Order: sequence, then structure tokens, then C-alpha cells
Amino acid sequence: MGRVVAIRPEVSILQEFETFIGAKDPKTVRIYMTVLYDLIGWISMKPGGSPFHVGLLTQTAIKGYIDYLAEIGRAPRTRTKALSAINKFCRWAIDEGHMRRNPASQIERPAVINIAPRELSENQRYIMKNLVEKQDDLRLSAIFALAYWAGLRISEVATLKVEDCELNQRAGSITVRDSKQGKTRILDLHNEARRALYDYMESIDMTSPYIFTGQRAKRLRENSKPDNISERGIEHLWKKLRETASVQEWEFIKDIRYHDLRHDWAHRARAAGWSLEEIAVYLGHQTKDGAPAIGTTVRYTLPSRQQIKDRLQTLRG
Repeated sequence: MGRVVAIRPEVSILQEFETFIGAKDPKTVRIYMTVLYDLIGWISMKPGGSPFHVGLLTQTAIKGYIDYLAEIGRAPRTRTKALSAINKFCRWAIDEGHMRRNPASQIERPAVINIAPRELSENQRYIMKNLVEKQDDLRLSAIFALAYWAGLRISEVATLKVEDCELNQRAGSITVRDSKQGKTRILDLHNEARRALYDYMESIDMTSPYIFTGQRAKRLRENSKPDNISERGIEHLWKKLRETASVQEWEFIKDIRYHDLRHDWAHRARAAGWSLEEIAVYLGHQTKDGAPAIGTTVRYTLPSRQQIKDRLQTLRG
């Protein structure tokens, strides 16, 4: 059982934990803290669950919370992420002396069926590239190209810096600082990505260290805060772009996310003959020691149902 820390209210401990994970991607931090506050709220509704202290984080309580998420219809992947967040908090609490053991470590993770990440059809690729071209917007073209032609994460596009881009009219590379794992990788760019990024950089006044700035960039700079575009800002641009589609086009692209461009890049690289190791290195799927994390890449390149359906036509008796 965890050691009760009565003089430390849960809010104080959660604030300490939030500070500890603050270097992670903001979206990840937000998910972790939402889970933990929700967990505390759930425990507080149980007999003896209020006022909350870390000693109430028992294996029974955590399993009960995960089961509760299943009862209200949360998907296995969502429950797995919740358990990961709780696990992370418990390991930190042990290191800080707030708990003696990790009650989440023995809880079985919900089974998650691996579904192939989105591979765009030829029609979808045609429509999305056409919509981008019609906008005649160098900034949008560069943001699209970095995901579609370079497979970057949305967080990597949002935080890309001027100093990390080595471009000219014939060749180009970028240094990507992975916000998820804290790793750095240097990518030579496909000509389409290099051209789009180069053209955009040539068109702007470099007043920011970031390539893509947000709407409140000037005010943020005046307050000595990062002025890069947010992930939500990119998602908003993506939503606006899709809304320019005709009724016929919309039926093809209405549910395509910006992140699907990264998944589609992996499928196209695989179809072009890239090895899983090559795709893993380019996408930043690597372990702490730098080795390719093939398991993650395999999930990115799983065959779609349509691909398997097409393969059925080649089966002979």
C-alpha cells in the first residue's frame, strides 16, 4: 500500500508532477493531467475516497477506474493511454518518496486491435494536392508538404526553426527536434518538400526563430514567449482547407486528418521499396539508443482492408 502523505494535498502533488513532465509535448501533458484529475474525481466519489491522498491509489482503485472507463464506452486505446498516464505518475511518486510501490504495474492493459493507419486513395491524394494548389498560399503549401512529402509530426512542423533548415534551390535538409522523445534527426528533403519550404522562407521576413508563426506572434514576442504556430493552429488551417472542397470532393476527404498525411507517407515509402528500418529512421521511430523501433513502424505500414481485399483477387487454387 502506498504511504499516505496527509500534509500534502493532491493538488500540490499533481502540480509537482505537471512540472516534472513539463518538457514533454503540451498535448501529452494535457492528456496526463486530465486523466489524473478524472481519476481523483472518480475515487472521491467512492466510500472513503475523500479527502484524497496518494494512499488511495491502490490496485483495486485503479483497476476499478479503468473498468469504469470501459463501462462508459471509452475505447481500449483510450483506456490504455489512461493506464499509461497513471503508471507514469506512480513511478514518479515512488522516486519522490510519496509511494512505496506502483499499484498500476500489475494491471493488464486493455487489448487494442491494430488497425492500419490511414493510407490515402489516389483520389484522396489528388483532391488534397489540388486543394492546396488552388489556395496559392506558400505557407499552407509548406505546411502540407512537410507532412505529405517528409512525414513530419504536427508538433515537429509547428516547432520547426529557421536555424534548423539548410536549403537552397537544388537541395535541402532539416534538423528535426522530436518533441515526443527528445531525439534529434537530420532529414534530407524530397524535392517537393524542399521547394515548398524554400519558396515560403524566401517570401517572409525572418523576425522569428520559428518558420511558422501564430496569429498572436507579435504579442508573444513582446512578452518573450515562443511565437510559433500551435498544433491547434495547424489543425484549424487543415480544417479550413478541407472546407474549400466541392460537395463531390468532400465525400472523399471529409474525415482526413493532418496526421494521416504522415501515415500515408509511410505507406508510399513502403510501396516505393523502402525497408522498415529506413522508414523508422526517417519518421523518428527509434529507441533511446538510436536503434530503429520497427514495432512502431510496422503499425504505420500495416496493410489496409482494401489492400487485402485486392490481394484476394490474385489468389489461385
